[in-house]
Amino acid sequence: MVLRRDFPHIAIDFPEQEIFFRLGGNRFKTVISPKEQADYQHHCRRAFSLIAPCGRFAVEKIGKFFPDGVETGGKFLPLGKVFTATADGAQYLWYGAVTVGKAVVEARDAQEQTGISAIYDAVGSECADKAMDTIFKLAHAELLRQGALLHSRRFSPGYGDMPLELQKFFHSRLAMSEMGVEITGNLFLTPEKSVTAFAFVNRSQETD
Repeated sequence: MVLRRDFPHIAIDFPEQEIFFRLGGNRFKTVISPKEQADYQHHCRRAFSLIAPCGRFAVEKIGKFFPDGVETGGKFLPLGKVFTATADGAQYLWYGAVTVGKAVVEARDAQEQTGISAIYDAVGSECADKAMDTIFKLAHAELLRQGALLHSRRFSPGYGDMPLELQKFFHSRLAMSEMGVEITGNLFLTPEKSVTAFAFVNRSQETD
């Protein structure tokens, strides 16, 4: 491992537009009454108040490439052919994980009205994505200062042909239990509003 960063608290802005779109809204066509708008905003803000984003990322040197994965740390990672094909001469592998905690999930499950539950679910999902975007941008900036370039495309287990089995790699290598995240027998992360991702890193210039 050549770099690791922990983020006990990730500051994110309220992703209002993304939440609205996730719920099927269209700012040009969707029309709701003032009361419905007020109720919607109340529940969105209440859900957002329960968000507690945290995360971490690491970078490891790639030892060898294969058509469907890489060797790093002396072990083969089956990243899938689709993601591996985007390496483009990369020398390092970036991987990160974030979670927004369990409070928003518990509040969602406690809702009796389906519509309100959907709001909490959308807030949790969008905030998890926002938290991942945030640490990805921070990683990009730090690596750039070190003469390396983080690829803009990132892939998560279960996407394309990248096996869900790789959630075990994240859970172990990033000690996700310390973040309050566990993994089920079906390879799902809990709390479910948790996100993992890989990306490649190129050395763009020589540094001391």
